[in-house]
Amino acid sequence: MSGKGRLKTVLAAALVILLLPVAAVQCGGEKTPTVTYPPLPAMTGYASTEHGFSFDYPEEWTDSTHGGTTSFYIQYQEPEGDFAVNVSLEYRYEPAELAEVVAETKTYLEVMPQYELFSEGDVTTGGGVSGYEMIGQGDEDIGKLRKFRYVILVRDMQVFWLGVFAAPAQFDERRNLVDAIIDSFRLSSYTYEPPPPSPGGTYTSTEYGFSITYPAGWSDVTSGQFAEILDLRADAGVPEVMVRTWTGETSAEEAALTIQQMYQDNFADYELISEGETTLGDGTPAYKFVFNATMQGYLLTAKCVTVMRGEDIFYLMGFGPISSFPQDEAVIDAVIGSFHLE
Repeated sequence: MSGKGRLKTVLAAALVILLLPVAAVQCGGEKTPTVTYPPLPAMTGYASTEHGFSFDYPEEWTDSTHGGTTSFYIQYQEPEGDFAVNVSLEYRYEPAELAEVVAETKTYLEVMPQYELFSEGDVTTGGGVSGYEMIGQGDEDIGKLRKFRYVILVRDMQVFWLGVFAAPAQFDERRNLVDAIIDSFRLSSYTYEPPPPSPGGTYTSTEYGFSITYPAGWSDVTSGQFAEILDLRADAGVPEVMVRTWTGETSAEEAALTIQQMYQDNFADYELISEGETTLGDGTPAYKFVFNATMQGYLLTAKCVTVMRGEDIFYLMGFGPISSFPQDEAVIDAVIGSFHLE
């Protein structure tokens, strides 16, 4: 795949922000055929006493986790295959409403390439946890069409996104495994307490070789999905600055133009405000563009900056409500401008 092709694959996922895996259902009135599924594999369990939840997964699957100050993400995946289960958890600053979270999630999903929703509605897991289920398919972060069964669960200030997803044929052939994983989800007491407002500071990544400074009252809410390596957010929820990275044979300007085109294709009210060459605070050359669009159900202004290091592309996106962006722009500029390649 060319560098530009890889770039488009990653950016398609960046439009979604949350990983939303999935499934398909019978149409009402149709006779359900008898289906013989392969036996379930040997299962084991994951449990978090800190966050108060557990679920089962095939014991040969491998895991990856990521936690920010007010978020947690865990995924188990087949070593060789497309099957995976993941749980994303976010702590809100006040009790969450399921209907509001469902509406937010639908907004994320609607920009997923090839997205199709087959069914949705209230559901209860085998552990007696009530939530809202969405079953469908779409092209998520790897450029492949996936089916998914996705359940949204809310407990006080905790919001869970529980998903199982796989290639369509594999998903259908092993639907019993999909259901077994979802039905195994349980809630228990938890010990986690959201931290007090952040004093701010400098985030340094030895893995990706960069640092960035953020002000007091901002927190790391990184989910670790869709090439996202850092998500910094004010305690009020906005403004916000995200950092993503991928590899591609391109330039900072070409990368920015590709991103612009994808936004223009996916946001009906996309409006480019300005663009051009710029430099970071340390003099590193970069390319910047600013636009307005409705994202996540809100009319936002976004300032985007692309930076190159060899074939490594770093993409910084700072945004806030269009009404308050004139006041937020200075702090967004300060955070993005502090980005430094080590």
